[in-house]
Amino acid sequence: MTRSAVQAELRERLVAVAVRSVADHGVEALRAREVCAEVGTSTQALYTLFGGMPGLIEAAVAAGFVGLAGHVDAVPESDDPVADHLVKGWAYTDWALARPSLYRAMFGVTDPSLRHHVPVETTMAATHLAVGDGRTALDVLVRSVSRMVDAGRLRPAEPLPVARQFLSATHGYVLLELAGAFGEPGGGLATMAELAVTLLVGLGDAREDAERSLLAAVAAHQRLVAGEPSS
Repeated sequence: MTRSAVQAELRERLVAVAVRSVADHGVEALRAREVCAEVGTSTQALYTLFGGMPGLIEAAVAAGFVGLAGHVDAVPESDDPVADHLVKGWAYTDWALARPSLYRAMFGVTDPSLRHHVPVETTMAATHLAVGDGRTALDVLVRSVSRMVDAGRLRPAEPLPVARQFLSATHGYVLLELAGAFGEPGGGLATMAELAVTLLVGLGDAREDAERSLLAAVAAHQRLVAGEPSS
């Protein structure tokens, strides 16, 4: 194996450990010595490959966005692009709610009282990834919006601004859910369903069609969670 291949493999392993650590314990608990010890390398390797902890955190955040995009993009598609779009939004929330600490780190949402600690300060420099690698996840939504527009379910529009509207609603829901604003876990799903229909109708879909697609999305999501084949 060449030196560059060895470094690439080591880099990948360090990022994987960092992602898991952030997901399990939060970015505040990430420590260079512990990450390197788990991989079986020295802290010098971390500084060589990433330039320090800020670089490793940025790489972990980037990997988070790629993982989120892949999870959403893996949702099977049907002949109903609106139902598919709603299921993709559901997949987004499922992924985020299962990894709250990682999701917060991806968007630079950390406890303000902890930002003076070095590991947390570095996450502030990584928030630009919501535009860089974060665009990988957004592009999945852009393609989904394009399908709805092409099918005539939404008024003709540039897909990116519309995708940002859906992203804003979904991201807001995730943060409120993580904060316990809806009471029991998942308590805000009814509100999100109503919001989704309202947004779709405002963008040009007929209410009856939007509600029908919502019912189809609920059934599709249940099959997806259960691991059943799509119909």
